[in-house]
Amino acid sequence: MRNYGYSEGGKQGSLSDFRLWQRIIQFSVPYKWGLIAAVVISFLITACTLTLPYLVQTAIDSYITAVDLVTSKRLSGLSTTTMQYGLLIVTVFFATFTQILVLEWVGQSVMHTVRQRLFDNILHLDLPFFNSNPTGKLVTRLTNDIQNMNEMFTSVIVTLFNDLLRLGGILALLFYMNPRLAAIMACFVPVALTITIIFAKLARERFREIRTKLAAMNSFLSETLAGISILQIFNKQDKCKDDYENLTSGYLEKTIRQIKLFGTFMPLTEFLSSAAVAIILWYGGGEILRERLTLGELVAFISYMRLFFQPLRELSQKYSVVQSAMASAERIFQLLDTKSKIIEKTHPEK
Repeated sequence: MRNYGYSEGGKQGSLSDFRLWQRIIQFSVPYKWGLIAAVVISFLITACTLTLPYLVQTAIDSYITAVDLVTSKRLSGLSTTTMQYGLLIVTVFFATFTQILVLEWVGQSVMHTVRQRLFDNILHLDLPFFNSNPTGKLVTRLTNDIQNMNEMFTSVIVTLFNDLLRLGGILALLFYMNPRLAAIMACFVPVALTITIIFAKLARERFREIRTKLAAMNSFLSETLAGISILQIFNKQDKCKDDYENLTSGYLEKTIRQIKLFGTFMPLTEFLSSAAVAIILWYGGGEILRERLTLGELVAFISYMRLFFQPLRELSQKYSVVQSAMASAERIFQLLDTKSKIIEKTHPEK
C-alpha cells in the first residue's frame, strides 16, 4: 500500500546512540536542577516503599504473634507501628506528587524549547523543501514526535531509575532476610527478564508499525482536505474514500495486534508472579513449621517479591516508550539540521 508521501521508515533512533542523547541532554541542561531534585526524591520514595513490608513484619512478629507480651503492650506497639506505616504512606504520596510536578515542568519546558526552535527552523526553509515534504509529515514532527519525547522526560527517565533502584534494594533485602528463599525467587528472575526482553522487542516493532500507519493517515487527511476542491472537480471522492478506508483498516489491524501482544504478556507475567508466590508459600510454610522462619518474615518476603515483579512488568513498556522517543528525536533533529539552500543576505544590495 502507498504511504501517501510519508513514511516512518529509515533510520531509527537507538538507545545506544550517544549523539542523540548528547543533543537531548543539551536541551535539558537549563533544567538540570529539576532533574536532580527528581532523582533525590526517588531515593526517598524507594526508602519509604521498602520500609513498609518491614513494618508489617515487625507488627506480626513483635506484637501479634508474640506470647510473652501483655495485651496492652501489644496494642500499644501495634498503634505505634500503624502510625509509622501511615506516615510512610503519606510521605510516599507527597513525594510522588512532587516528583510528578517537577518532571512535568521539566518535560514541558524542554519540549517548549524544542517546539519553538523546530517551528522557527521550518519558517526559514525554502519553498522546494515544502514541495518534497507533505504537510502531514511536518505536523507530525511538531505534534506527535515532540509528544513522544515529552513522555520520555515525564514518564520514563526518572521512574525507570526508581524501578532499577527498587529492584536492587529488594534483592539485597531478600538475601539479607533469608538467603534460601531469595535463591528460590532468583530462579524466576531470568525467566521474567527473558519474557520482558522478548515482549519489548515485539512491542517496539508493533509500535513502529502503528506509527507508520498513523503518519500515513495524518498525511493523507492533510493533503486531501487541503485539495478537497480539486478532488471534487475531478470526481475522486469515492477513490479517496476507499483509500482512506484501506488506511484506517491497516491501522486497526496493527493496533489489534499490539493489544493481543499486551493481552498475552500481562497475564503471563502475572502467572509467573503467582507461581513464585505459591512456591514461596509452600517452602516458607515448611520453614515456619520447622521454626526456621517467622510468620512475619514470610509475609514481608511475599510483599517484597510482589514489589519486585511489578517493575519488571513496567520495564518493557517503558523501554518501548524510550525507543519510540529516540526514533522521534532522530527525526526532529534531522529536521532541525535541515537548512535553506537559499542564503539570505543580512544587508541586501539596493
